[in-house]
Amino acid sequence: MEQHTIIDKKTSAQIHGYAQSALTQMGRQNIPPTPANYQLWYSYCSADDLALVRAIDRLIEKGTTFTPEICTSLHEKFFSTTKQETAVHKASENLQNELDAITATLKQAGDNTTEFSNSLSGHLDNIGTKDTATDIKALITKLVSDTQKMKERSQTLEGRLQKSSNEVKLLQQNLKSAQQEAMTDMLTNIGNRKCFETSLQQAIEAAEESGTSFSIFIGDVDHFKKFNDTWGHQMGDQVLKAVAHSLKTKVGDSGTPARYGGEEFIAVLPHYNLEAATDMANTVRNFVSQRVMRKKSTGETLGKITISFGVAAYRRGEDASTVLERADNALYLAKNSGRDCVRTEEDAKRAKVAQSA
Repeated sequence: MEQHTIIDKKTSAQIHGYAQSALTQMGRQNIPPTPANYQLWYSYCSADDLALVRAIDRLIEKGTTFTPEICTSLHEKFFSTTKQETAVHKASENLQNELDAITATLKQAGDNTTEFSNSLSGHLDNIGTKDTATDIKALITKLVSDTQKMKERSQTLEGRLQKSSNEVKLLQQNLKSAQQEAMTDMLTNIGNRKCFETSLQQAIEAAEESGTSFSIFIGDVDHFKKFNDTWGHQMGDQVLKAVAHSLKTKVGDSGTPARYGGEEFIAVLPHYNLEAATDMANTVRNFVSQRVMRKKSTGETLGKITISFGVAAYRRGEDASTVLERADNALYLAKNSGRDCVRTEEDAKRAKVAQSA
């Protein structure tokens, strides 16, 4: 599996180089240079997205033909706006519309109050000009009538505000649910890629502010493609659910586990040093390997699941892509060390030194 190096601050020459490489790759694969395809392959050539790089590398290794369907599928997975994000936008828009309606209602209430106040002032001014009991009675009748109208208007507005208040509470709940769904992987019910990226950025900001550190690990289910090809995608989905459950069970409140894409899982572990994060990865790995998959319909044993991990600790001042790259290098080493094991960034560093010696 070819590895790519992330370059954080790209020069103009590098950008042109990536652009040319993207066009070359598309030409080599007979891929039409549409805007979506160009975005996909530029990101691959610049290694901006490690999960995308690995996904395409695997397809290339298998000799896959990059049909329009495959390119579209890759673009939707890594770039397209998700249905959950659309739901968040819609829920937010509905909430804003309702708040605007409340503002309009309150303005109308203010206008009604001003109108009633002016009416009262006018009646008070007129009292001194009335000579007969009939005139005063007529004025009082008008005053009572205006007061009744104001009362009815106030009751109507109160009803509108109560209805709007109830609607806002419901919309706030809908918005919260939509936001949660947008951060959740629908298959495994743990965090998704967006959830991980948000958690990672929050961890970086907290580490920079407090002077503490944190660690991450990336896990990749071993021989997942072979399992899928042998037993089908339905059973493959069960494997992913089992791994996600193991992560959620063992990581618990200590960190944020997420499905990074495909058969890859990842976790942010605040306040964990490299050693503690390695222990956590081994705990998850052992727990996963103890599970034996069986076909419910027949009871047939399908074998056990294993997973390889790469671990890295955050260093102050670096960005997200740098710590991710070190974890990915460690995962790459784990995959090439027999799988079903945990390797750290230090292991990867030593292996690189030994290789160059």
